[in-house]
Amino acid sequence: MKENKTTRIAVTVIVAVAIAVASFFGGFLTSRLTRKSEVASYEWAIKTVQQYYYEDIPTQDILNGSLKGFAALCLDRYSAYYTAEEYAELLNTGSGNMSGVGVAYMYLSEGVHPQGKSGALVELVVGNSPAYYGGLQAGEFMTAVYDSEKRVEITSADAFSDFVDGKDTGEKFTIVTDLGEHEVSKEAYRATYCTMATNSARWNVTYSGNQMQIVESEGGISYLPDGAAYLKLDQFYGDAADEMAALIEKYNAENCTSLILDLRGNGGGYVDVMCDMSDIYTGQLQNRNRIAMQAIYKDGSRETFTVNDKYSAKSELAAGTKISVLADNGTASASEALIGVLIDNGVISYGDIYLSDFSDVYLKVTGTAEKNCRSYGKGIMQTTFVHPFTHEALKLTTARIYWPKGETCIHDVGLTTAVGCKTVKTEWSVTYGDTQLEKAAAAIYGN
Repeated sequence: MKENKTTRIAVTVIVAVAIAVASFFGGFLTSRLTRKSEVASYEWAIKTVQQYYYEDIPTQDILNGSLKGFAALCLDRYSAYYTAEEYAELLNTGSGNMSGVGVAYMYLSEGVHPQGKSGALVELVVGNSPAYYGGLQAGEFMTAVYDSEKRVEITSADAFSDFVDGKDTGEKFTIVTDLGEHEVSKEAYRATYCTMATNSARWNVTYSGNQMQIVESEGGISYLPDGAAYLKLDQFYGDAADEMAALIEKYNAENCTSLILDLRGNGGGYVDVMCDMSDIYTGQLQNRNRIAMQAIYKDGSRETFTVNDKYSAKSELAAGTKISVLADNGTASASEALIGVLIDNGVISYGDIYLSDFSDVYLKVTGTAEKNCRSYGKGIMQTTFVHPFTHEALKLTTARIYWPKGETCIHDVGLTTAVGCKTVKTEWSVTYGDTQLEKAAAAIYGN
């Protein structure tokens, strides 16, 4: 889990500006004599490479590669090193500012998928993206891509990305899928993270500049009963909390009484966004826990993150609203923390959580058999430390996370059937038309 507004910055403090020249040289000599052998070995290796390697390699490239290798090999899989440019791009993306087509996919060769289809299976279409406005939907198989000059069959994981990388911003091209064709282009766009539907209508979020708009359209989810709504949350980035609050306001205006909150595939995001969302679900409770989560650091110190009092009653769910949660082995971090807020406040019980029960083929292809019928299980938090002068950054795992009551940490365990969660059968993580959602709705509402 990453911090946003509460990101910790590493600061170098200069104790004295003016130092006597003699003192400088004295310190320099001491440093040379006492330098650790590991540092000397590193400097020797760089010097040897620069002197004898058959091609020139910039010192900065060696440094960046070394730090990335250190983070990858010596730390956990959540820690990372970023150059100044990479960190700036990370911040931009986390704020919701994206560029590209706006599609995530998994390549499946022939004979792998239960339906016999092959190609690049669309797993996510980012809201408000070119792919979204081109009509591409999750569950479609991208089989080819073309423009006025050439056509490329998607026969590998890189075929689509290589084609797109070769396009300029604004240059139109067409994606061919098993269900049709979609014209798109690479663009800069403001990502959205929430969508909601009832049995008669659908609400999506768009932006005009920085102004958020809620767009209503016909064609909801027909099998939902009257008074029920479905709300999908993709990530905890950008203005996701404000988007959710605006949709809940629509939910209340429609006089809905039950909600399916879909956190499948939601790998988390920023702590402050989760704390904002916690207000939407607990704001109208009589005796809510004001703690959203607790972080315990290696020295034993404890930090509490409180629920942000951000929204008015019209954007908060009424107490007693029936909430059901959909989760899978991609539901992680901030998603699991939000579920913890709901459970520790008595908004839901474990029996209100429906976990994906994947097919054997999917589990074999993805190598996730050990994480079937459970959420991911990420109960740790990352803090980003930024160099004050170079602006490069280190993201480090710094704390173990506990739910509001301070009793539950789901790290490496996740939410499972062992605690009472229910399961829903599904062939794959994403299916066109979301057949898993239909099965979950039938289990929730007894249809």
